[in-house]
Amino acid sequence: MGVTLRLMLICFCSLFFFAVVRLVSRGRLQLKYSLLWMAMSLALILCALVPDLVGMVARLLGIGLASNLVFLVGFVLGICLSLTVIVSWQSRDIRQMIQHLALIEKRLSDGDDSSDHVAVD
Repeated sequence: MGVTLRLMLICFCSLFFFAVVRLVSRGRLQLKYSLLWMAMSLALILCALVPDLVGMVARLLGIGLASNLVFLVGFVLGICLSLTVIVSWQSRDIRQMIQHLALIEKRLSDGDDSSDHVAVD
């Protein structure tokens, strides 16, 4: 693997790492999912630092060029990260719906017949 490809892989993985940190800080990605992504980006940086590791993996997978493997992995990681963000959103929404349902059930079990409605954020 050439120096240019190694530098490109290190830059990509570093940007990926900081994108994950930014998603967590904005609340768009849960911390439990982000730890896996951060570990993955650090592992890929280590792969870029070890000469010929990406080329060897590419040959084992039957991919002609190491750069093709890098682009394939980047594409797949991007898709997987976007799906993880969606799972985080859905998990948050499900938790809020369960809390709302629990409040309604509590209210019904207490026999509260007032016309006030439960406020939802």
